[in-house]
Amino acid sequence: MTDAKCAVCQAPASQRCAKCHITSYCSKEHQKQHWKTHRGECSPYRVCQNDVLGRYLEASRDILPGEVIFRDSPLVVGPRQVTVPVCLGCFTPVDGSYSCTSCGWPLCGPECQMVVLHNPECQLSRNRPVKVQVQKFMEVNQMYECITPLRCLWLKEKAPDKWATLMQMESHLEQRINTDVHEVNQANVVNFMRQYLRVLSFTDEEIHTVCGIIDVNGFEIPGPSIIGLYGKACLLEHSCIPNTTRTFDTQLNIIVRAATKISKGEHIQTSYTDPMWGTANRQLHLRTTKYFKCVCNRCLDPTELGTDLSSLRCTKCSSGSILPSPSPLSPDAWVCNACEETLNIDEVEDYLKWTGEKLIALKEGSLQASENFLKETSKKLSVNHYYRSDVKLALAQMYGRSGEESNSNIQALSKDLLQRKEDLCREVLALADIFSPGKSRLRGLLLYELQASLMEKYRRLPKKMRMSGIGKTLLKESIGALEDASEILMYESPLQDEYQLGLQAEDDLKNAKNLLSKHR
Repeated sequence: MTDAKCAVCQAPASQRCAKCHITSYCSKEHQKQHWKTHRGECSPYRVCQNDVLGRYLEASRDILPGEVIFRDSPLVVGPRQVTVPVCLGCFTPVDGSYSCTSCGWPLCGPECQMVVLHNPECQLSRNRPVKVQVQKFMEVNQMYECITPLRCLWLKEKAPDKWATLMQMESHLEQRINTDVHEVNQANVVNFMRQYLRVLSFTDEEIHTVCGIIDVNGFEIPGPSIIGLYGKACLLEHSCIPNTTRTFDTQLNIIVRAATKISKGEHIQTSYTDPMWGTANRQLHLRTTKYFKCVCNRCLDPTELGTDLSSLRCTKCSSGSILPSPSPLSPDAWVCNACEETLNIDEVEDYLKWTGEKLIALKEGSLQASENFLKETSKKLSVNHYYRSDVKLALAQMYGRSGEESNSNIQALSKDLLQRKEDLCREVLALADIFSPGKSRLRGLLLYELQASLMEKYRRLPKKMRMSGIGKTLLKESIGALEDASEILMYESPLQDEYQLGLQAEDDLKNAKNLLSKHR
């Protein structure tokens, strides 16, 4: 890698900006000279390091909600490990009707054969005496597990600087040895490369290392089946209550914004899991994919900050919550905090597994089945349990949306169902405010659904009441929700449904403001 250059004169530089630790200078004089230009570009973070976290990002100044902290282009982009066959130029699912004329990997058409993204596997697959033949389509195909690792290994010779950045990422190779994941990668990636593709220029350790790097550091990108590796974004540490949100543009660059105010000196954090999962699920995901145990205040609190997101209801006393004891991270039993009724671990795990399977089996878009699930679980799961909250979120979005069931238009909802939609929005929003706070995608979606309920309530008011305090209150709350929702959802890529919803929220906001102005 080349030595740092002075931002003013391009001479070798030994000093760096004390705020961002990125821009370099050969002298204090050149740093002072460059400050007027650099001030507007100076990154709001610095890269730090300690024995516990390794490298991490720290705010070098106060960062406001919604402010872009950084944009980062991908080092590598490829299909996820578990995927149906996709075009290796644009990731659109393919049916085998067209294949690359050079290597045989299926593509969506001749234009994607010329895409640079396809070069690594195309050239490395030419060691075969015959072209690659993919025969299984429209279902998961293990042949594609090698593609993203190949694209990483390609950097070693073709882009040494990117390879060096990639090799700084954690792979947890030692922890992965003798695991099921390691065995699967040996069979589906290492052996496939060696025996089928005839790729012999990389060691087994190098292949396993990049597989680990992908699993530990990869960001799933919205779309058909895409994962990306990013040099800056991999430095974001985990938090079960993240202070950032991330989106992707049409070029697959990652954009990290502050979700909440981040004060100078505070760590810049994302969530490696779904913040709306319960503690046991978050811990399992972190342990099996990121190889660490989170010991944040939320994870150590059996009530999950008073929300009972993972709690069971006590069927004996009906007033207490059954919580993992003595700690959520290593429970011996589940005990009621009111009457001390005790359940053994197996009993709780079996019930949660059975309930989780029922949740998965719910017919997508079925209002009645979802409501039945909530009714059936109300005696044993807490009001806010993450299984129930997941269903409440789905219901909040389904009521009043177009679909096959009745009540598919918000104007067709009965008074009770309209209130039900509003209540669902508020219940889940209260949890999102704690676990996915600020300008998060989840809050944006919920706020949009909430305002739809409020605006429909306003529309149904008698004309005289629309001009009253009740009407104005509904309009003002709707406007507040739309202002936040439109801003948050417009952060998304124009290719995503959330962005289109953001555009709709912008139009709805203008209309709501026009209505309010007539009441003054």
